[in-house]
Amino acid sequence: MLNKHNSASNSGFSSKLIAYSWLGIVLLFLALLAQQWLGTAHSPIETNILKLLPKNQQNPVAEQAFESVSNNMSDKVVFVITTPEQEQLTQAATKLSQSLTQTQLFNEVTGQIGAEQQSQWAKYYFEHRFQQLTPAQRQQLSEQPQAQVQNVLQSLYNPFSGVTGQELSNDPFLLFRDYLSNVSQKNSAFVLKDNFLTVEQDGQSYILITATLKDSPYSLTAQQGVRQIEEIEQGLKQNYQATIYHTGVLFYAEFGTQSAKSEISTIGLFSLLGVIALFVFVFRSVTPLSLALLSISVGLIAALSVTTWLFGTVHLFSLVFGASLIGVSIDYAFHYLTERLAAGDKWNSQQGLKHIFSAITMGLVTSLIGYLGMLIAPFPGLQQLALFSSVGLIGAYATVVAWYPILAAKPSQSRPLPGLSLWQAWLTVWAKPSTRIGLPVACLMMSAWPLSQLHYDDDIRQLQAMPEQLKQQESFITQLSGLQSSQQMLVVTAPNDEALMQRLESLSVTLDTWKTNGSMKGYQSLSQYLTSTKTQQSDFALIKQLYASQAAPLAHTLGLATQPSFDADFSPISLHSYLQQTVSEPVRFLYVGNIDGQVASVIMLNELTKPAIVKAFANGESDVSYLNKAEEISALFADYRVKVMELLVLALSVIAALLFKRYGLRHGCLILLPSVIACVAGLATASALGSTLNLFNLLALILIIGIGIDYTLFFAEKARSHSTLLAITLSAMTTLLSFGLLALSQTHAIHSFGITVLSGIFVAWLLSPLAINSRMEKS
Repeated sequence: MLNKHNSASNSGFSSKLIAYSWLGIVLLFLALLAQQWLGTAHSPIETNILKLLPKNQQNPVAEQAFESVSNNMSDKVVFVITTPEQEQLTQAATKLSQSLTQTQLFNEVTGQIGAEQQSQWAKYYFEHRFQQLTPAQRQQLSEQPQAQVQNVLQSLYNPFSGVTGQELSNDPFLLFRDYLSNVSQKNSAFVLKDNFLTVEQDGQSYILITATLKDSPYSLTAQQGVRQIEEIEQGLKQNYQATIYHTGVLFYAEFGTQSAKSEISTIGLFSLLGVIALFVFVFRSVTPLSLALLSISVGLIAALSVTTWLFGTVHLFSLVFGASLIGVSIDYAFHYLTERLAAGDKWNSQQGLKHIFSAITMGLVTSLIGYLGMLIAPFPGLQQLALFSSVGLIGAYATVVAWYPILAAKPSQSRPLPGLSLWQAWLTVWAKPSTRIGLPVACLMMSAWPLSQLHYDDDIRQLQAMPEQLKQQESFITQLSGLQSSQQMLVVTAPNDEALMQRLESLSVTLDTWKTNGSMKGYQSLSQYLTSTKTQQSDFALIKQLYASQAAPLAHTLGLATQPSFDADFSPISLHSYLQQTVSEPVRFLYVGNIDGQVASVIMLNELTKPAIVKAFANGESDVSYLNKAEEISALFADYRVKVMELLVLALSVIAALLFKRYGLRHGCLILLPSVIACVAGLATASALGSTLNLFNLLALILIIGIGIDYTLFFAEKARSHSTLLAITLSAMTTLLSFGLLALSQTHAIHSFGITVLSGIFVAWLLSPLAINSRMEKS
């Protein structure tokens, strides 16, 4: 008796020590979370979809080039405004500019272009007019300089040319006006009218207004400003009947954030309501519900604090999946609490834990094998998702093991298990060989045809919801301006700026050929706006020679009293100097800068139709590389899809080895088989419903295996137990609630993930009694 008393005392002391130790760790998590989320000015929530993706380690120049371009483009917001009455258009545009400036969201709003700014642009180009020629001018002055005299004559007699005496005096051969017109056309289709950049289309005038954000478009501060922008636009619509189009990364990012928040709240709320409803129906007590919410909360607190600590931020994408963690972490609570319910007034909390300890521990281990495998991939999104889920499950498991024996020491009211006759009937059906063989075979046969239609789409854009309204506005603005943002580009490197400019000039020949033969619609390169010092010197010499040989014929033809003279000195414009000028602001993003002792620039390729030609060319040039980030990441997704498949096979092999060692070959196969069939059924269902499959469907399989083996392990450990079937059913219902709601997501990748998990978990639950060891029961 004394030994038993001592043993009980030691057990009680050990249980309290574990409970207090876990309390200390949870308090540490809470302190860490408070410091991370309350002790900083910036929110630790990351919304930039690019942060989920790996960096290009093989080509750091390409990676920096992409960041340079994407940062420049992402900070820009573009507005186009029109009104029915032309007289109101400039008023509405002025009001829009002023209102946007007053929001304090932007560093700069460019609407009306003042006389001073126009003067700066004109002065800069005019000062350097003797060393800048267009390609057509360059060719003509080299081959037929006398034709320029005829060009001047035609312009003078053209009533629409607007040549003034002052202009002819400053630029007698009218070279500057052609050069300036060529540069302006390359920037956009908009022309300066009433000090606004304006374009005409179908008899309607449109004014362009651009703005540069103060904060990143992925910051919550900037995204909260979208509501202000919409209110401004609504006010202009009421007061001026204005139609306003807008585009920019800000609007897509804000839509993605709001979608994700909506999905988190929807999934979290309905999962929570589902859990509460199930607990009220089954347990009819506040204590089990409180305990379940406790383990869920501790799991999420642990996951958030550890993930933020290691990664610095938690991505919204991880939180969407994290909201679904409720459906998985509740498993351990269900098994403990149904054990308590079944024991009635004979309940012993420590013995109850011992009854389920092996099963929930094996369940945790098998889940972690699947999750932690994703940590080895150099893919920040997968790593964060794996860590968040793993830590969350460990936190929920530890709460059950450490606190439940103390908090749930009091027995529940003695009463029959809910639905006992239903569970008995279901287990009786499963005792029949026809069910044990027929149902798994039927699931496989039903999956066969959809699996034959299976195909994958690894496009990165499936990760982002793209609302049709925003896409239409972007398309219209692109059509108006003649310019578009492109993900396809060439990255060019050289030892110094002058060598870089010369290389860009030499590439323009190839680029023009591609444009002519239809390989692409156009391109944007620094060499279109500035030439190398070598070319500037050559142009200067051509213009000087033109004055020397054609000044007299021009004076004679035009009847000028004084012959034009050339007395300018060559003053080259360096790339560095050009980039400091206001005129370079629209194209500065093309210059990447110094990387590892070399300088780099990008050439944007618009509407590339034959990428194979461009790739082949770039592969043959040591200083040129082709970059298409979306294509690169999509290819990476495809690679990781294969790697995750290999990881799945490896995880299944490790899990199988553990099961065979503990349960033997035959029983181990029966424990594993429902999860494998569930994976097949999950993929087949997604395919049958028309979803293209991707990396995230395979991540869903990791979940299905982890959760499905939990179900079969409990049957393997506790045999034909009604409480086990009740706990598994409750667990499956919460999981179906959590992950099934993901199928409603507007983001295709998450939607497809949700469908796969929804169908897979249902099949795993349906087939889980297959793990009951009939031979052991009979013996």
